[in-house]
Amino acid sequence: MMRLFRCLFSFLLLLGITPVLAYFQSSGKSFDQLSASMRQLISVTVTGSKRYSENDMIAASGLQIGTTVVEDDFKKAARRLGDLGVFADVAYNYSYASAGTKLVLQVTDAEKFVPVRFEDFVWFSDEELTRRIKERAPMFNGEVPLSGNLADRVSDVLQALLVENAIPGNVEYERAGKANAPVDSIVYRVSEVLIQIRNVEFEGAGEAEVGPLKEAARRVFDTEYSRSVLNALVQHQLLPVYYARGYLKAAFGEPQPKVVKKPGADNQDGPRNLTIVDVTFPVTPGRPYKLKALQWSGNQVFPTDVLQKMIRVQPGDVANTVRVGDNIKEMQRLYGSRGYVAANIKPEIEFDETEGTALVRLDVKEGSQYHMGELEFRGLDNSLTAKLRNAWKIRPGEVYDATYLSEYLPAAHRLLPAALDWDVSSHVTANVHDHTVDVDLIYAVKAPK
Repeated sequence: MMRLFRCLFSFLLLLGITPVLAYFQSSGKSFDQLSASMRQLISVTVTGSKRYSENDMIAASGLQIGTTVVEDDFKKAARRLGDLGVFADVAYNYSYASAGTKLVLQVTDAEKFVPVRFEDFVWFSDEELTRRIKERAPMFNGEVPLSGNLADRVSDVLQALLVENAIPGNVEYERAGKANAPVDSIVYRVSEVLIQIRNVEFEGAGEAEVGPLKEAARRVFDTEYSRSVLNALVQHQLLPVYYARGYLKAAFGEPQPKVVKKPGADNQDGPRNLTIVDVTFPVTPGRPYKLKALQWSGNQVFPTDVLQKMIRVQPGDVANTVRVGDNIKEMQRLYGSRGYVAANIKPEIEFDETEGTALVRLDVKEGSQYHMGELEFRGLDNSLTAKLRNAWKIRPGEVYDATYLSEYLPAAHRLLPAALDWDVSSHVTANVHDHTVDVDLIYAVKAPK
């Protein structure tokens, strides 16, 4: 005889068992009172997930085929899955007969997951970390939900790895994201261990590039290891070495740290718990490109020939996009001097692999012209404020010149009492609603050293 029991979970357990209870009460038996052979778990099936494999979900449930189960085991299994946060709903059905009990788990995937980043676990490769975490937390696949306890379980596994390898650190994690933006990753790092970069090497770089790359990388020598810092180094210092030489598809792999000194509580050569690493970047330079042509669109205030002259790279030259980028900044300053403070010039590159050339399209978004709004001075008495305000040449309503402030500040400084050491911070606000620019200048006297 087979009977059905269904239990719905949505993180917290919701029970719907009235029909089954009616049978058990009329027969005088509950599931737990059945014979051990009928309560032997002979199969577990999981349906409904597009994110996880059935084997991983069964492993995460904690249930074992061949064991004798009671009703509470199913509740605990569903609760384990629900507590992870990877499912929006968990439900189950089970049936039993003389051969044993069959369980069917029904799940609905949660919607919001973010990737995991390992900031400074230099003693392990990413592959090893992922493999070891998955062994102990089967539902981990490189991403975690923002709710539930899976992020904590990942932290626990990482902490156990440190202990097993006698690394005296503590695992911490944080939900990371850009300012005023949703969380986009979970970042794990190790505290109470100083990880210092000794050297940086480049695997796959040509002889002509190794020297400039090493020079650009020196800024991280003897500094604390951080993947975020190294990624920023790649974007702002290392890739431009290639871009300036026309290698516009150059790519760097993830930094590969090699531990040359493990941490120890007693260290005669440096700080306590010091780890020293050498870092290797895999590099794929690709091929160099020459500039085929520049194409302009969207510019009205300044004709194309005026802007074209500001680009210091000519067709046939090496496609030095670093120089093009610097020239674009000069153009934006030119637009800003005419009140177009929101002007934006976006380059897009079209490659011709046959000719080895790059066509650069420059799309200009000029935006609206802005005018002078309010001018405020803070930290000065009335007489100094009047003197500095009178020296400001752009009157309210006139076209705002975004380059004028750099000219004004040195001149204004000469009007201040010379006996005091003055500091000034400027805040420039472009008001989109009325296309005005407000300037707020905050003065303060520096404290004597």
